[in-house]
Amino acid sequence: MRPYQRFLRKWITTNLQLVNKQNFTDIAELELHEHQLEHAADTMFAIAEASFHPNYHCRAIVDKDGVVGFLMYAAPGEGDEPGDYAIYHLMVDRRYQGRGHGRRAVQLALAEICKHGDVQRIWTSYRPGNEVAKELYAPFGFAETGVEEDGEVYAVWTPEPY
Repeated sequence: MRPYQRFLRKWITTNLQLVNKQNFTDIAELELHEHQLEHAADTMFAIAEASFHPNYHCRAIVDKDGVVGFLMYAAPGEGDEPGDYAIYHLMVDRRYQGRGHGRRAVQLALAEICKHGDVQRIWTSYRPGNEVAKELYAPFGFAETGVEEDGEVYAVWTPEPY
């Protein structure tokens, strides 16, 4: 094993896993800081909602310590624009924030979504004033498109043309 591979194995262990009965309880026990509750949707509601929408994909954010967060994205469903994907839900447990898990989860989600092959755009939304979300998505190329009717700020990522 080369030195850089040892470094990566030791420090960059964040991955996405399918939500299953083995990690479900750990996901249910994820917590946010009190001041973050107004910015995040309920994780259990997201998992329940995904059970009714086959195009919703739930992932546990996992590292060497176990489940540290949750992510849900949506592929185009019936009646949606082809190639239009969304990251609906992303949260990292308060005890694991500030360690790069959210950034790595976005990176992994973009890679997984792009494997679908038909991506025209990926969008996400967050409440105005949520600077943490804005700073999380912006380095990946998500550009804010403004505040929509529902009061959320929408940010869009588009793949670079060849």
